[in-house]
Amino acid sequence: MLLYVLLAFSTLCLGMAISVYAFGTGGKRKKIFQDIYFSVEDVDNMGVLYTKTGEYSAVLRFENPVQKFSANIDSYYEFTRLFTSIAETLGEGYTLHKQDVFVKKRFEDESCDQHEYLSDSYFRYFKGREYTDAATYLTITQENRKSRLMSYDARKWRDFLVKVRKVQDQLRDAGVNARFLSGQEVSDFVDRFFAQDFRSRTISMTGFKVDDEQIFMGDRKTKVYSLIDVDCINLPSLIRPFTNIEVNNTSMPVDLLSLVDSIPGAESVVYNQMIFVPNQKRELSLLDKKKNRHASMPNPSNQIAVEDIKQVLEIIARESKQLVYAHYNLVVTVSRDTDLQKCTNHLENAFGRMGIHISKRAYNQLELFVNSFPGNCYATSEDYDRFLTLGDTAACLMYKEHIVHSEDTPFKVYYTDRQGVPVAIDISGKEGKEKLTDNSNFFVLGPSGSGKSTIVNWLMKEHPELKLAFSISCTSRAPRGTEKNGVEYFFLTPEEFKAKIEADEFLEYEEVYQDRFYGTLKSQVENQLNAGESVMFDVDVKGGVNIKKFYGERALSIFVQPPSVEELRRRLNGRGTDAPEVIEQRLAKASYELTFAPQFDHVVVNDDLEKAEQEVYELVRQFLSEK
Repeated sequence: MLLYVLLAFSTLCLGMAISVYAFGTGGKRKKIFQDIYFSVEDVDNMGVLYTKTGEYSAVLRFENPVQKFSANIDSYYEFTRLFTSIAETLGEGYTLHKQDVFVKKRFEDESCDQHEYLSDSYFRYFKGREYTDAATYLTITQENRKSRLMSYDARKWRDFLVKVRKVQDQLRDAGVNARFLSGQEVSDFVDRFFAQDFRSRTISMTGFKVDDEQIFMGDRKTKVYSLIDVDCINLPSLIRPFTNIEVNNTSMPVDLLSLVDSIPGAESVVYNQMIFVPNQKRELSLLDKKKNRHASMPNPSNQIAVEDIKQVLEIIARESKQLVYAHYNLVVTVSRDTDLQKCTNHLENAFGRMGIHISKRAYNQLELFVNSFPGNCYATSEDYDRFLTLGDTAACLMYKEHIVHSEDTPFKVYYTDRQGVPVAIDISGKEGKEKLTDNSNFFVLGPSGSGKSTIVNWLMKEHPELKLAFSISCTSRAPRGTEKNGVEYFFLTPEEFKAKIEADEFLEYEEVYQDRFYGTLKSQVENQLNAGESVMFDVDVKGGVNIKKFYGERALSIFVQPPSVEELRRRLNGRGTDAPEVIEQRLAKASYELTFAPQFDHVVVNDDLEKAEQEVYELVRQFLSEK
C-alpha cells in the first residue's frame, strides 16, 4: 500500500502547436494546431522528435510485461519497481509519457500461409469477429528551460542520448523487448494520434472541428477525460498497482486500470500516462513551506493536510522515494453517431468505484488533446493538469497488462484467446523469435518387429550423457510378459482410449487393428518438454508421420528397417507372443509400412544389431550437438 498527497502549484501556461493544419477550427483554435514540431530526425537508428520550444523526445515501442489473468501479483509490483527505477534513472528535467493504444478490430487471417481445406474453414469461422488490439509506446522527453534565447547545449544532448539508451537497457534487463521507433515511424505515430486512426492503411485528417464538449474528425468524434477533476482533486489516499475481481468464487488480480481496454462503444482508446521528474530539493522545500502554512491555520482540514505532508516527508527520508508530478487522461474515439454520454457514464461509475473522480465536465478539450501529443507533454498546465505524488504511486496508475498476440514462428498451433479469436502459439517454445527452450525431440520409427524398441532401450541405457527422456505411449493392448503400466506403456481399455480421442488428448494415435490403439498423450510430452528434456518416441510408422508433420525440422526421425520381410517373419515367430494369424496380419502391415521409409530423415537397416545401435547413436549425437 502506498500513500500519496496531492498538492497544488502554479506556473506559466505555455502554448504549443502541431505541424499539420487542422480544418474548420477557426482563428485562435487554428493557431494552436500549427508548428508543434520542428523536425524528426534519425540519430543512431533512433527517431528523435524536436519541438519548436527546444524539447528532445525519443519513442520506444514495447509490450507491457504483465500477462493478463496470470494471477501473478508479484508481476504488478515488479512493473511498479521497474518504472520507478526508470524515473530515477532519468532524473530532473525528464518526462515519461506512456501511451497505451487500444483499437477495436475485426479478425482477418494475416498469416499468409497456404491453408488446407479444414484450416480455411477454421479461419472463415472467425473472420470478422470483433476484438481489441493493443500497442504500447513510451516517449522520453527532455525539458528545455524556457528563455528568450535558445541555444544548442552539447552536454544536455549527450545526456539525453545516454539516458534514453539506459532506459532501453533497463527494459530489456527486465525481460521487456523494447525498440526505438525510426524517424518515419515516429512521424506516422504522430499523424495517427492526430487523426485518432490506428487501423487504417491511409490516414485522413480532414473535417477537424472542436466544440466545448468534444472533438470531431471525419466520421469520428473524440472526447478527452482527465483522471483528475480540476475543481476538486479527489484520488484515494491508499493505492496499489492491481485490484481484485471474483472469478468462480476465486479472487483474481487485474490491473488497477483494467477498464480502459473495454469502454463500450469505443473504436479506439489512448490512455496517456505522464510522469514529470522535478528538482527534488526544491519540491521538498515547497512541501515543508506548505506544511507550515497549513499548520498556521488551526482547523481540521488543515491539520489533516499537515499530517499527510509529514507522513510523505517521513517516507521520502526513510525510503529515499522520489517526488514526481503526474497527469493521466483518456482519449476516447467513437463513430460520429455514437452517444458519448454512455462512455462518460461508464467511466464515471467505474472510476468512482475505485475512489477516482474524473472530470465531470468537458474542460479544456482542445488543450488536453494537443498536449497529449508525443513530446508535447510540457505544454500541460501546472495549474490544473498535474498533481504531486511519489514515483512508485504514479507507477501504480500506469496500465501494466498486455494482450496476447500471435507469435512470429514457423511452427504455429492456433488457440482461441479470451476474446474468442485465434492466436498462434509455438508450444515447443523453440522456433519463435523468443526461444524459451532448446530441447529437441527424437523419433525412432519402424514396422513391428524391426528392432526399434531394442535400439531405443539400448540408447537410453548405454548413453546417459545424451540426457534423453523416453516418451511413454498409450496402448489398448494387454501387457506382455513383465510389462508394467506407466513404464513400457500406459495401458488403457479400448473404451478409455476412445474417450481420450474424443477429448483430443493425443498428439498422435493409430488404430493398428480393430480396438488395438497406440498413441502419445499431449500431456505426457508437454510435461517432459517443460522440464527441459529432449524426448524420444518409440512409435509405429503412421504415428511417426503424424508427429514429424507436427514438429517439422525440430525433430529427428529415424526409420528402423528389417533386412527383409522373411527376416521379420522369423523375428515375430521367435517372440512367441502372437498367434499365427496375428503374425500374418503384422507381416502384411509391415510390407505396407516399409513403403514409408523414404519420408524419414534417416533409414537404418537392422541386419546387425550392434551396427544399427551405433548408427542410431551417431545420428542422435550429431543432431543434439547442432541444437
